[in-house]
Amino acid sequence: MKKLISLLFSFLMLLPTAAHAQGNEFKITITTPVVWLRSEPSLIAPNVQPVAKGQFYIVNARTSDNSWWRISVVGSKTPETWLLADLAAPYSGDAQSVPVLAPVLKAPSPTSKKAVPLPPWVPQITAAQKAIYQGAVAAGKDPYMFTVVGDCNSLPPVYLQRIASGQFNAAGLGALQAIVQKFSKSFARISLAATGGLGAAMMMDPQWADGALCDSKTGQGPFACELWVSRASVVFIALGTQEQYTWKDFEPHYRKMIEHALGKGVLPVAVTKADDIETAADAPSGYINGIIRKLAIEYQIPLLDFYAATRNLPNFGLLDEGDKDFHLSYVGMDRRMLATLQTLAMVTK
Repeated sequence: MKKLISLLFSFLMLLPTAAHAQGNEFKITITTPVVWLRSEPSLIAPNVQPVAKGQFYIVNARTSDNSWWRISVVGSKTPETWLLADLAAPYSGDAQSVPVLAPVLKAPSPTSKKAVPLPPWVPQITAAQKAIYQGAVAAGKDPYMFTVVGDCNSLPPVYLQRIASGQFNAAGLGALQAIVQKFSKSFARISLAATGGLGAAMMMDPQWADGALCDSKTGQGPFACELWVSRASVVFIALGTQEQYTWKDFEPHYRKMIEHALGKGVLPVAVTKADDIETAADAPSGYINGIIRKLAIEYQIPLLDFYAATRNLPNFGLLDEGDKDFHLSYVGMDRRMLATLQTLAMVTK
């Protein structure tokens, strides 16, 4: 009897420990609207399972740098369900209690020896432009970080984050997989100068900068702030859609951004837009894109002619919104992402 009581007592003593262990499980919540889990901790790994914002999961393994978490998904057909950590947030427990794995990652698809002609809207990078990029690296900029400044069509969910979340599947990109891997940390970054409603005039205005990261007293607007914080070596300037009523003032503000980037040793890439919305406010057709093309030639910087890239797409890559179409459709988003990767490939070639 004493032995039975002793065993029961020992069992009861273990209960708090078990409960405590369960409470120490590292649990996360998805913070991005739609996310695809990957078969490996890599942006070029195949998609295996979708998860949604607000769902909770237990992390059962992680990479050594804590940039990828393997999560437990009930009913999953594979135990290899990896999540990019930037797309979620810790909810409870300690990440350091999770075992570290070092999986052997799939190599990018080999580059074909046969040259594939690029579409005409992707810029051919000159020796002088390549020298700007190389100079940025020499000056301490991150060679594997690029950023984008822009309006609603440059927000993370409709642009760069689509690779991070798997909505633009990089598994079938062939040689461009190497570019995705090289610039992998850029795709989950939240640009400080990509916000709905932003126009060229606001980009250099300190009152529109993130006060927590860039003190307005220093005179930094969102554009300068983003270049400083991100340490990007390349910046895609994708503006003009918000200039419907301010199109007459677009050129001097766009010019300032180019000059600031070049002054900081950052390679700016000028990007035209798919819409022509300024004509609704009596601007000549193609006015803003004409300014962008003109300044790209004047300053001898790369031009990604996205307007040209969308001419063969349904509704020119735009959602049908009546008589003022300006938001990109999914095919428009895909074309833009592909052209971005192709441009980066040319810059780093």
